[in-house]
Amino acid sequence: LMTHRAVGMMGWKQCLGLLLCLGSTAAKLTVIGEDDWKQLMEGEWMVEFAAPWCPACRALQPTWEDFAGWSEDLEVGVGQVDVTTSPGLSGRFMVTALPTIFHVKEGVFRQYRGARDKDSFISFVEEKKWQGVEPVSEWKSPDSIQMSLVSYFFKLSMVLRNVHSTLTEDYQLPYWVSYVAFAVATILLGGILGLFLVCCIDCVYPPRREEMHEIGRAHV
Repeated sequence: LMTHRAVGMMGWKQCLGLLLCLGSTAAKLTVIGEDDWKQLMEGEWMVEFAAPWCPACRALQPTWEDFAGWSEDLEVGVGQVDVTTSPGLSGRFMVTALPTIFHVKEGVFRQYRGARDKDSFISFVEEKKWQGVEPVSEWKSPDSIQMSLVSYFFKLSMVLRNVHSTLTEDYQLPYWVSYVAFAVATILLGGILGLFLVCCIDCVYPPRREEMHEIGRAHV
């Protein structure tokens, strides 16, 4: 009886140790979002862009979490971005395929295109293979003004998509009703923006009195 109890206790200890190990690995994987992505601009990082619906992302997840367990030994941060909850980041980083992996060193971004296994990730960082990869050009830098604008467009597209889903799924409206609503909203918004730009131009470059007088005479 004592032997069976001892074996049972050892089994529980092993299970507990495994759970603690898995929890420690998961804790070293940093979740990056819209509000805290600028932490990538400092130090060295490996960051993956993924989505829950992506089969390739789900297949890579155990390997990526395993790699995250080496973050302290390699002195590198290992992060992950869920593009479904942070659509603006997928635009800011111009992510067009999933999963996409970037290496970051002091704000310089390089896209990782190597094998997707733990040993390849480790050697890429440990042997500084990233030095042979061309950095992302400055005009595509995630912290640039133009990429910030792209980020807002991606956020807007996600909002419009959610509105379309609400109209067609929750309210059971036909698709054409949603499309017509978006078309009308686009025309109205374009007209308002056009009027706003004309007013701004008139304020900055007001027409001269002589020109207004000539225009008035021409109408007469």
